[in-house]
Amino acid sequence: MLSLQSGNLRLCDRLNRREAIRLGGLGALGLTLPTLLAAQSNAAPSQSEPHPPTSFGRAKRCILLYMWGGPPHHDTFDLKPNAPREIRGEFAPIPTSVPGIEISDHLPLLAEQADKFTILRSLNHRDGDHISASHDLLTGNTYPRISPLITARRSDHPHFGAVLSRLQPRNNGLPGYVQLPCLLQSNSGKVIPGQYGGFLGSRYDPFIINAVPNKFPIEDPTFEQFIPQELRLQQGLTPMRLAGIGRMASQLDQRMKQLDRSRAAASLNSAQQKALSLLSSPQSRRAFDLSTEDPRLRDRYGRHTFGQELLFSRRLIEAGVPLVTVYWRNGPVRTDIGWDNHINNFPNLKNWQLPPLDRAFSALLADMDTRGMLDDTLVVWMGEFGRSPKIDSNGGRNHWPQVFSAVMAGAGIPRGTIFGESDRDGAYPKEYPVSPLDLGATILHLLGIDITRHLYDQTERPHQICKGQPIEQLL
Repeated sequence: MLSLQSGNLRLCDRLNRREAIRLGGLGALGLTLPTLLAAQSNAAPSQSEPHPPTSFGRAKRCILLYMWGGPPHHDTFDLKPNAPREIRGEFAPIPTSVPGIEISDHLPLLAEQADKFTILRSLNHRDGDHISASHDLLTGNTYPRISPLITARRSDHPHFGAVLSRLQPRNNGLPGYVQLPCLLQSNSGKVIPGQYGGFLGSRYDPFIINAVPNKFPIEDPTFEQFIPQELRLQQGLTPMRLAGIGRMASQLDQRMKQLDRSRAAASLNSAQQKALSLLSSPQSRRAFDLSTEDPRLRDRYGRHTFGQELLFSRRLIEAGVPLVTVYWRNGPVRTDIGWDNHINNFPNLKNWQLPPLDRAFSALLADMDTRGMLDDTLVVWMGEFGRSPKIDSNGGRNHWPQVFSAVMAGAGIPRGTIFGESDRDGAYPKEYPVSPLDLGATILHLLGIDITRHLYDQTERPHQICKGQPIEQLL
């Protein structure tokens, strides 16, 4: 992370649902609070190799689209047109390119791409808190307690990308996994667990890229770069400029008061060298330079932060980064609530959320399919939970983990299908309930990770990678 840009993302919590959750970057050079926690652990891999079915390891790379805040399944991928108005809401289903499959009328471009993805309509769990539920979806493991007061610790389970980096290291000069456009943290500066290396140590934290703030999900034909100036790798990048970027790291010191200074300095040194090495790589320079893309393709993705992030994600995995996580950033800052639509659900969806999602996600699927990348790339769209069936007096929907939807594409995932079903009101699973652990097991299985293996934390305690079961019907 080479920028100290920051932004606010107001989400609710279990104590005060209007309390602000700040979503922004901590510092420079890919360093964040997670990278400056405890020293990395020595995780010893199992010596046994699995005897996989043909689906095992079919995904050579992965893009995770994480809709922080909890998108409403009733208004996106699981509409209930026959339910009462207070449940079905204002939107209507429209047909897609696949007969019998319908999605929201505010997702017309995605409807055209329905022959490329599976809609999973029966995800469910019991955690209605953004923070701990996000951990479950990002790691495939259950957080030990439900609370908005938790913070990321080195004892946490690692992100999918960290596990992949540990067990399938690559020596191509690129990060093991990348996160954008920011680090998820609470309004008090607590880091959301599940988005970094956890008990594997700081070596397996993500490389975090802060996008330029205040580029809202509105079309802006003049929007050329979503990457901060410090990260725009130009041919004229000089050692003096690199040194200037390195000096930005000192600003992190103000955010590290609770940490041991000597350990922080050591971690900073290591990660700084890694980041500067990345900046010097011609391969990285090409991946970061969006100006080489056809302007018409950039227009198809959308000239806004989310659209350009998805285009950038495709370029990163094309260059050799095995996994990229894109966290949703809404706009503008003063109304930035992610997908946490407790009030004004339908105006938020129509004005801020669904138009950029529709344009960018549909463009990503079409672009990757045209390039043949969907054959070996897994794409997953998900949030930490869905929204309540009944619309409340504020015109919003509240937290609802009891059932929600996700979208999966690529790496052999069936095309043009629906898996699972919610009940008449979209309140509970009716068929094939799937837990976050099962979804995580499916992701890891496709990435070639034997989920029965164990990784070891800093106290040498073994942890099974994931206790869920891969969804056989999708494999």
